[in-house]
Amino acid sequence: MMNQRNCPICRTPAANGCDHLALAAEGRDFVRRCVELCEGQQAWAILCQQRQEQNQVRGWVPEHRDFTWLETAFCEEFLRHLTWFGGMDHEWRSGPRPEQGGFWVLLWSKNPQRLWWELRGELEHESASPSAQQEAPPWLIWLSPR
Repeated sequence: MMNQRNCPICRTPAANGCDHLALAAEGRDFVRRCVELCEGQQAWAILCQQRQEQNQVRGWVPEHRDFTWLETAFCEEFLRHLTWFGGMDHEWRSGPRPEQGGFWVLLWSKNPQRLWWELRGELEHESASPSAQQEAPPWLIWLSPR
C-alpha cells in the first residue's frame, strides 16, 4: 500500500481500521456509499431531481464529465461542516494484480454512527429547503439516481 494514511484521531493505520474510520471506499463508490450508510437515498434522489430540474429551466447542459473530484466536492458541500466530521483522506490501495489498484477515500469521525445520522438530517434538510433549487454542480448531476 502506497501513501498509507493514519487516523487523524488515534493515529492507527487506516489499513488496520479503528473505531473512527467511518468509511473506506473506492473513489467512484464514495458518494453512493455515504448516501447508503446514512440511509438517505430518498432525500438524495429528491435533492438531485430538484437541482437537475432547476438546471434544465436555466438551459444548462453539461458538456464535460469530470469524475476526478466528486468525493471532494461532496465532502465540501455535505460533510465538512458537520459536527461529527473528522476528516477525509485518500490512499492508494493495490489489489492482487496491478490493474486492480486504485485510490480509496477514507472518511473519519469521532463517532461514525452520529456522522451518518447527521448527514441524513443534512440531506433531508437540503432536499426540503428552497435553497436546494440552486444550480447543481456538475458532480451532482452525474451521481444522480436514474
